[in-house]
Amino acid sequence: MIKWDLVWQFIATLLVPLLYLFNIEIILKTPGSYQSLFFMIVAGTIIALIGAIIWILSYINLGKNFGVLPQKQKRIRKGLYKYFNHPMYVGIYLTFLGLALANASWQGSVFLNLIILPILVIRAFFEERKLIN
Repeated sequence: MIKWDLVWQFIATLLVPLLYLFNIEIILKTPGSYQSLFFMIVAGTIIALIGAIIWILSYINLGKNFGVLPQKQKRIRKGLYKYFNHPMYVGIYLTFLGLALANASWQGSVFLNLIILPILVIRAFFEERKLIN
């Protein structure tokens, strides 16, 4: 008998990171029209670096509690999690936003806001329901 919960967990564990990689692929393969606008390249790079730092620090703060799918566990209250909920999702969003800006990729921006952002919001919603205060 197939345990559909395990199948769904396996698919989601593979699919979510692949969507992140797909967004990077879109951003890098579809440069826009303002490539010569130095300010956008610099601003996008700075935003992407800040996002990556937040993403990495939140991953470190989670330690062994990290998982692609939300699980019932105690709420983390150290590091960035002491100041606000879901800093990893903020870091992910800022990283991809910065990459899209630096590469002038409107396609990457559209994918980020129509696909990645709703996934991050949905993940945060389900995570909140599973966390124990």
